[in-house]
Amino acid sequence: MENRVTSEFEKHLESLGSMLKEEFDLPDHAIETVAGSVKTVVMQMIRLMREGKSAHEKFFSDIILNSIDAIIGFDNEFKIFLWNKGAENLFGYSREEATGKDFAFLIPKHLLEKGEKEFLIKEVNEKGFLANHESERITKSGETKFVSISRFAVHDEQNQMIGSVGIIRDMTLVRKLQQELRERENLALIGEVVSSVAHSLSNPLNIISGNADYLLLNKKEGDEEHEELEAILNEATRITKSIRHLLNFSRPLKSNKKLNDINEILTKISEDVKHMSGKKDIKIKKDLEKNLKPVEFDQAQIEEALANIVTNAIQAIPSKGEITLSTRSVNGKTIITIADNGQGISKENLDKIFNPFFSTKEYGKGTGLGLSITKRVISEHGGDISVKSTQGKGTSFTIELN
Repeated sequence: MENRVTSEFEKHLESLGSMLKEEFDLPDHAIETVAGSVKTVVMQMIRLMREGKSAHEKFFSDIILNSIDAIIGFDNEFKIFLWNKGAENLFGYSREEATGKDFAFLIPKHLLEKGEKEFLIKEVNEKGFLANHESERITKSGETKFVSISRFAVHDEQNQMIGSVGIIRDMTLVRKLQQELRERENLALIGEVVSSVAHSLSNPLNIISGNADYLLLNKKEGDEEHEELEAILNEATRITKSIRHLLNFSRPLKSNKKLNDINEILTKISEDVKHMSGKKDIKIKKDLEKNLKPVEFDQAQIEEALANIVTNAIQAIPSKGEITLSTRSVNGKTIITIADNGQGISKENLDKIFNPFFSTKEYGKGTGLGLSITKRVISEHGGDISVKSTQGKGTSFTIELN
């Protein structure tokens, strides 16, 4: 554009000189002076326009490159040519690492198999845009991020598509907060229902178990009806324990936090495994860091939380296996790992195991509250719990306590 303006100006400058000579009969040196002054003014105007355009472009360039959200530019082959600082911070890849790559490297394998890439391309090609599409993306470290994606096509002056731009916002924290809110709402509802049901059942169960216990006093093992009465008593006791479990779950946690040794808790739990495992051949392997600093927690609550995980590990091992209990200190945090080589957890169930009442066990083998209570206890202590599992190979829980 600048060259075109300069070229046109040179043509008109010659016409201006001819006009001045014909109309005013000015000498050549005067015409050259006037032409030179006009040229100086025009060139100054071009310079000002150039600087204004440059400042304007830099302004918008800085907005794009320094945006908190990830802004990614794609060519028509969906190769990346723009990768701003927001993208670097979100995904962990530098601009040099990402430029020229097909954007599919950011999409988790299970979403690729479902056609996520093809869906995005189709939406942009057919509609010209995609707004607030919620999905998942993988970072350089392998972490899964929940994201909101908006994407739109970019066209040239002839309205030909020359690429597209994606704006990706990290929704991981928002998703976590939403999930926590839903859990709290569910807990409040569960608390109301459970309290009402538990109080209604407590008295009849006490009468049933009391009478069965009384009748057993007059029966010896092997006597008629002894086995039936014992079954009634055992089942009534089991139901009473489940109700007590439900009541404890529905009530607010009251913690009595003191400095405790987490290694001592794990050692005690490991000694109880032989009583918990029944006829199964389960070995306990301990890898406890020496001189681990004491941690402030409620001993009874943390012991119950860790015991719930170990109980699940025992149940996940068919007949023979190994459970590993380990501790270590990392950046001021105490890391506890409980791993087993049992049956593992399926991918579709991995995100559900902390949900209240979710269980894959047979009817009567549990309330589905063990891991929910564990997560609740760890969260109330300001910690975090995560799980990794492979079907047929085992499961590993990791707990972080400050």
